[in-house]
Amino acid sequence: MEPNIYEYNEQGLCERLALCSLIGFDLDNTLACSKKPMTSPMCKVFGDLINKIPVALITGGDLRLVKSQVLSVLPKSTNLDNFHIMPTNGTSYYRIVDGSLKCVYSHTISVKDANRIISVVKDCAKKMGLLKSVGDKDLWGSQIENRGTQITFSALGQLAPIELKKDWDPSGKLKEQLAEQISAYLPDFSVRAGGETSVDIVCKGNNKAYALDSLCNICGISLKSVAFVGDRMYKGGNDYPTSLTGALAICVKNPSNTFELCSKLLESLK
Repeated sequence: MEPNIYEYNEQGLCERLALCSLIGFDLDNTLACSKKPMTSPMCKVFGDLINKIPVALITGGDLRLVKSQVLSVLPKSTNLDNFHIMPTNGTSYYRIVDGSLKCVYSHTISVKDANRIISVVKDCAKKMGLLKSVGDKDLWGSQIENRGTQITFSALGQLAPIELKKDWDPSGKLKEQLAEQISAYLPDFSVRAGGETSVDIVCKGNNKAYALDSLCNICGISLKSVAFVGDRMYKGGNDYPTSLTGALAICVKNPSNTFELCSKLLESLK
């Protein structure tokens, strides 16, 4: 299937989005800066959008980050019955029922497989000179994190400043090379470049397209009636697979673009 991608500011786009049954969003650098909570204006516009139309959050981050970046800052008036939460690239799915998070499904990696994956990641990163030791001045937090349904390698650590992340591998070649090397040893898992400095390993076939398709099946709606908004809507980006599903894929560069898109969409939904 050919990619179905549109720029966030294309004429007539919001009128098309207003007819969608559901709209999905990436999180980091789409709704919020990496590892940072959504800004107050974004919280307001995103909460208003959830009150108007079902919204899904499909992010490479784990549930902890979803809580700190989104759930903890959304307006109290937000209708969370309309909100679908899919962390770690949609390998798990949560709803809020009676004020509490309920897990609908979780494609958890076994302890045995997780240990094997971590060993491979360490070996490949070491061969490329990317593995750092605790205490390294260029390391912010853990390099390798087991998120239950996803193992993530972050070259500078999970907590590295965003400006350093952006400067580390602007061409994406290092991430792609590392992903290829890891994949050669783990043919039974899906390995792909994630954020600015990260490589994600999940169960075979799991990506944001699979998550969007699964959500549509659960909700009883067609992929052609949904849209997905993300900043990595290019070949090799972790949002790109959604553009090959028949869904309407929207490309943004940063949260400012997303804020503008959501604000205009709310006008079309009135």
